[in-house]
Amino acid sequence: MRAGKFSLTSGAVCVLCLFVLTEPTTAEPAADPGPQDQGETKRGRLLGLVRRILDYGRDLVATLQRQNTPTPGMEVARRFGTFNLALIIARITRGLALAARLELRLGRTPPTQSAAATNAERAPARPRTTRPRPPALTPSEDDAALLRALPSAEEIAARVRNRPVGAVIVDICRDLGIDASHELWPEIRDAIIQYGGSLARMLMLWVSRIPGLLAGMRGDEAAPPPPAWQGPLATSTGPP
Repeated sequence: MRAGKFSLTSGAVCVLCLFVLTEPTTAEPAADPGPQDQGETKRGRLLGLVRRILDYGRDLVATLQRQNTPTPGMEVARRFGTFNLALIIARITRGLALAARLELRLGRTPPTQSAAATNAERAPARPRTTRPRPPALTPSEDDAALLRALPSAEEIAARVRNRPVGAVIVDICRDLGIDASHELWPEIRDAIIQYGGSLARMLMLWVSRIPGLLAGMRGDEAAPPPPAWQGPLATSTGPP
């Protein structure tokens, strides 16, 4: 069939469909979804968002691999707050592992709502002994630990297990250099709020990038070691 004839026929069909679709309909409205259906819809949307974040991280990996330069460009450095390519690679590797583990968790169990809503619905808790938490690492300490060794699969699972989904998403955004300029940010922001994360912590993480970026621009930042492309970064395409 010739292109011109196909175009003409398609145009006629489109016009016909337009008139048909504008005819009034007497179909009864669909029944309102029940609470279980609504929960499944929310889980599906959240799971889809996590998968798109994973796709973004993998595309970022592919871009850095294609560039094959010893230092990142200014835009990448700005989003990660450093010109240290080895550190950027380590962060992306951890972020992909966290996102893959969160994807696995969401595929098994539905996410809880925000921490406030969860606490309001929860029965009064029985007194229990609490174990002291280890002190949180500063950004520089976390970077140093990450450069020494990537977290194991067990450590990644522990970071995702029993934590609010929104808090895990904040950590993923930190590691993948996602900020408010990212096209997914409106959805990410809503997920952080709805599922127990903290936008204030997200803002603090963005602010903490500034000193490292300024140090790199002045040349004070230590020269990065050559990146190891054949590590977990190249194989992080699924849950750990």
